[in-house]
Amino acid sequence: MASLTYIGKQAKTYLVSMHRHSDMEMIYCTQGDGMLEFEDGRLLNYTNGDMLVIPSGVMHMNTSKTGFKNIHIKIAATAAPYKSPFKITDAGGIIKQLLRQLTLAAASEMKNKNLIIQNYLELLLNLTAGMTDIEYCSEYVEKLKNKIIENFGDIYFDIAKYIITLPHNPDYIRKLFTKETGVSPLKYLTKIRLDNAKKLLDATDANRLKIKEISEMCGFSDALYFSRVFKKHYGVSPRDYHGSVYDSNTNM
Repeated sequence: MASLTYIGKQAKTYLVSMHRHSDMEMIYCTQGDGMLEFEDGRLLNYTNGDMLVIPSGVMHMNTSKTGFKNIHIKIAATAAPYKSPFKITDAGGIIKQLLRQLTLAAASEMKNKNLIIQNYLELLLNLTAGMTDIEYCSEYVEKLKNKIIENFGDIYFDIAKYIITLPHNPDYIRKLFTKETGVSPLKYLTKIRLDNAKKLLDATDANRLKIKEISEMCGFSDALYFSRVFKKHYGVSPRDYHGSVYDSNTNM
């Protein structure tokens, strides 16, 4: 889940020297303009109404000839798996309004303060990702995706057992996963397994593996079930697909 580690306003500033943070940063420019320079030489120019997103551990410096003011927040690194810095322009002022509400919530003493802040952060992260081409997955969806990718070849991997180890209601995790990926966790697992089975069928030649061996390598304990699912997904049985790939390779 998203976790806020800092939020505050920066007074008029001209230079912030090269540095990095263990948390992800979001910097919303409220006045002036400037430029972010990164260790690899990349530059990001910004002005009033732009928000800069900087992943954890990325070296950068902030300079301005006229001076800048901003709202500066830090979010626990595990909550946002962005890999490179980017800029978005808040044309309608939606993000600015959300940041104001987040600032008020952080300074308040309301009973449900932490839950409200968490919900604001999730909204902010999804809104930010929605304004770019960058994919965003919330923390537990990202964990579940990684767990599936790591274990798809294990015939004993039980996705339901893993989901109940996460600190949320299993139905909530499944709904969140489906919302962010477009498919349920089980369908995602099945697709990963089928995609890898197809790659094995594509790659084999005269010393090809048996269908049963491929099914087990991709996490299917029952070769007949694997064949039914494969045919339903690709429109042809793995044996026929396997044969067509082999024939095409030998005729080249």
